[in-house]
Amino acid sequence: MRASFIWLKEFVYLDRDVKEVAHALTMTGLEVEGIDDIDGDSILEINVTPNRPDCLSILGIARELSAIYEIPLNLKTHAINEVKGKLPDIRILQPELCQRYACRPILDVNVQPSPLWMQKRLEAHGFRPINNIVDVTNYVLIEMGHPLHAFDYDRIKGNELLVGRLKHKDNFLTLDGIEREISPDMLLIMDRERPIAIAGVMGGENTEVTSDTRNILLESAYFSPSSVRRTSRALNLRTDASYRFERGTDIEGLVMALNRAAQLISELAGGSVLEKIDVYPDVYIYQTIDLSTKKLNSVLGTGLRTDYIADTLKRLNLTIEGVGEDMKVTPPTYRRDIRRDIDLIEEVARLYGYDRILTTLPAGRMLPLKSSERAIVQRIKDIVRGCGYTEVINYSFLDPVSLDTLHLPEADRRMRLIRILNPLRKEEEALRTTLVPALIDNLILNIRRAQKDIRLFEVSKVFFSTKDEMSTGSPKNLSPSGVKEVLTLAGILFKGEQHLLWKNNVGEFFRLKGCIESIFFDLKITDYSFQTVSGNHVEPFLHPNKSARVAVAGEFIGYLGILHPDIEESMGVDGEIAIFEIDMDRLTALCPKQIKYRAIPRYPSVDRDVAVVVDDTLPAIEIEKAIRAFPASIIESVRLFDVYKGANILEGKKSLAFSICYRADNRTLTAEEVDDLHMKIAGYLKKTFGAWLRS
Repeated sequence: MRASFIWLKEFVYLDRDVKEVAHALTMTGLEVEGIDDIDGDSILEINVTPNRPDCLSILGIARELSAIYEIPLNLKTHAINEVKGKLPDIRILQPELCQRYACRPILDVNVQPSPLWMQKRLEAHGFRPINNIVDVTNYVLIEMGHPLHAFDYDRIKGNELLVGRLKHKDNFLTLDGIEREISPDMLLIMDRERPIAIAGVMGGENTEVTSDTRNILLESAYFSPSSVRRTSRALNLRTDASYRFERGTDIEGLVMALNRAAQLISELAGGSVLEKIDVYPDVYIYQTIDLSTKKLNSVLGTGLRTDYIADTLKRLNLTIEGVGEDMKVTPPTYRRDIRRDIDLIEEVARLYGYDRILTTLPAGRMLPLKSSERAIVQRIKDIVRGCGYTEVINYSFLDPVSLDTLHLPEADRRMRLIRILNPLRKEEEALRTTLVPALIDNLILNIRRAQKDIRLFEVSKVFFSTKDEMSTGSPKNLSPSGVKEVLTLAGILFKGEQHLLWKNNVGEFFRLKGCIESIFFDLKITDYSFQTVSGNHVEPFLHPNKSARVAVAGEFIGYLGILHPDIEESMGVDGEIAIFEIDMDRLTALCPKQIKYRAIPRYPSVDRDVAVVVDDTLPAIEIEKAIRAFPASIIESVRLFDVYKGANILEGKKSLAFSICYRADNRTLTAEEVDDLHMKIAGYLKKTFGAWLRS
């Protein structure tokens, strides 16, 4: 928004330097980005935030300066000598899209160039002078912030205006000389035979004011911001009028703008101004807001007096009822951004001065992790780094579309998204329920930069809705009543084709599994397992035969596996991608609270190996558990060291080889007793699993 300093002085008496005024505006929320000098007039370049459309005018900026410096606002009166005459019939067919429509016919005007002073002001504010009629509408747009439009009255068919929609598509030639396709969802201004303007965006060439025009119809209306926004985007047509209508204009101030324009036209172009027509189906109902001065001071950390708070709000033209600890405040129609008490608190704060509010620490009680939990998290990070992984930090938001890649069912709790009310981007519309999509994006980014060996991990919170009534349809319909935060560890591994001196045939699944086992080893967790799900996917986005659930003490805390081949193919990646995700809150809760130590064994151990052939579908962990559970006190440890399928092994079978360590605490074991126990264990496995010994 460009604002002439001289023009501002016509509304408020300013005896201050322009730079001081610019600083004052900036400190109250209207950032002045620069000051230009045009023919001795300082032009302020003001960055007006989207919530303050009232400041897209000289009058709006002047109102702010009036409140800042506590000086009166000089509101001009617009004297009009009205005459009676035949008026057009106005009908609003879509009152939800046009809440008010006012107009004035002005007869016998003389269309000619505007005076030089008006042309210079328009040019200084970025407008090209056209003629005195059109220039007045642009002048009032700058001055008062409300868009106006002038029709050639004689070219309106049937002396009737309809504000509504067409029932079919049509072509319409706009004032810029371009023929555009208008559709039934666009609001139009129509006469008895055809459209003559696209409401809030641009008029039509069929009613354009030219040098031959003698009678005009001056329009001032309030169009729904969302309707103008949709139309402007659909037509790819953005104008100064649509820019303001999209943000919201003053429904009560449009008549003042109409009268101001009529006054200027009668002065510059002559003519007779007829009576005003004002169609206003549903009069605006002012919204009253309750304000507690105690809450205001609590939020700002101030001790402002009640009378000061009331006076500050009155300076902004807000109406106050019952000045005291609890007030009722009514904002004017041009301040639609003030809807809640916190908005009123912000208004007081910016006029009081943000720089005058003392900086203090938040009063809220911090709830950090317990020192022991924090230490465990740090240890886990160190372990994963030691396995060659690099830590990444991603935003806590996700694009809901990214979950489609994971093929999660609708009933999955990760689909119960908590949506952001005002996301900055579509890609950051919801809180994360899993760390996997972001890690996949990180991986793809690195692959595109020709990285071969990629190992990434992240420790962050994910967020789940705790609402019980989950929508059975799309998760987009869910309105959560609460949030559950879960600290999560996730990692991703990809090893592309590399030229190495030696080959390492360990698959990505086992590399990942080894990293997780390193975590368990360091945390002294022994009761863990990796479990497959027979006949089902561990996760729908994982390879059915290369994935497992991670369990500690019988409780599932996460998963690991290779991404499903279909997903890898869709990503255009040549090679296996391994991922894991672990609930850190559960993991830390399951860590041993105390570590028990025992003396170094005094007596030697005896190792024996056993190889058994079992069904290929039987997990090796089941054999290992059975050996550990065998009723014998001298079994110290069991370790799987070989899995074999191939020659001499029947199809559908596999050979599992275990090393069993035997040791007694109080004596040296004899070969005979070890061999005897070893054979009993072999017999037990045969009876329990149908296993047969492999020589």
